[in-house]
Amino acid sequence: MAEGVAQHISPARGFMAEHAHYDDDAGFWERHADRLGGPVCDEGAAAGRVSLRLASRGHEVWAVDTDPEMLEVLVERAAGAGLSHLVHPVLGSMTDPLPVRDAGLVAIPMNTMQLLHSQPDQVTCLSHAAAALRPGGEMIFDLAVPYFEAMQDLVGVILDTGHSVDEASGDLLMHTAVFTSVDAATGEVSMTLMIDRVHGDGATTSVTRDHHLHMYRPDEIPVIAAMAGLEVLEVTGGFNGEALDDDSERHVWRLGRPA
Repeated sequence: MAEGVAQHISPARGFMAEHAHYDDDAGFWERHADRLGGPVCDEGAAAGRVSLRLASRGHEVWAVDTDPEMLEVLVERAAGAGLSHLVHPVLGSMTDPLPVRDAGLVAIPMNTMQLLHSQPDQVTCLSHAAAALRPGGEMIFDLAVPYFEAMQDLVGVILDTGHSVDEASGDLLMHTAVFTSVDAATGEVSMTLMIDRVHGDGATTSVTRDHHLHMYRPDEIPVIAAMAGLEVLEVTGGFNGEALDDDSERHVWRLGRPA
C-alpha cells in the first residue's frame, strides 16, 4: 500500500469512525434505559455512541467525558439529529461527582471503567454513582474478562483485530493490537492499538493509541461495590444474560443501592 498524505481527520472523528462498527452491545443500553427510565448519565461518553441512541428514545442524557473535542463532536451530532434538548455534554472524569441526581441509570459502556487503576479511584467512581441514583436506579457497566496467562504469552505479538469501513469517507480501517506488558498480580495491562487507514487514492495513514488498563477479575467488583454502598443485583457473561463462566469474554454488572 502506498504511503501518502490524505485529508486530515481529527482524533475525535477518527476515534468515532474506528469504533462505529462495534455493535456487541446493540440494544443492551436501550433496553435498560427503557426499563429504568431517565435521566441517564453516560460516563466516558466520547462522541456519543451510546448517548445519542438513548436520547433518540426520549431519555435525557448527561454525557460525561474528559476530552473536550469528543464533546464538541457529540454536540454537533446531537444537533444534527435534533436531540440537543436531551443531550447535556459535561467535561469531567469518572472520579468526579456526577452532574445529575435521581438518575435511573448510570452507564459506563465499552470497558471504560478499566481506565481506573487504583481501588480508591474505583470506589470513588461507584460512590458518586450511588449518590446520583434514585431509589430503584442502577449502575451498569461491562468489562473484559482477563485471561492473564494467554495475554502474557501474546506480549509483543501483533494481533489482527479486524477491519471496518469509515462510513463518512469510505476509507478502509485495518485494526491491529499488541500487548506491551501484562502484570497478572496487579491486573495492570499496557497495550497499543494501531489503525491503518487506507484512503480511496491508495494512500495509507496510521494512528496508534496507547492504553494502560486495569483488567478486573470478577471477584473484585463485589468488594468495591460494597465499599461504595452498592449491592450487586446481577452479573452476566454477556449482553444477553449469558452465564458468566470460564469461556466468557466479558462480565456485565448491574449494581443498585440497598433498599
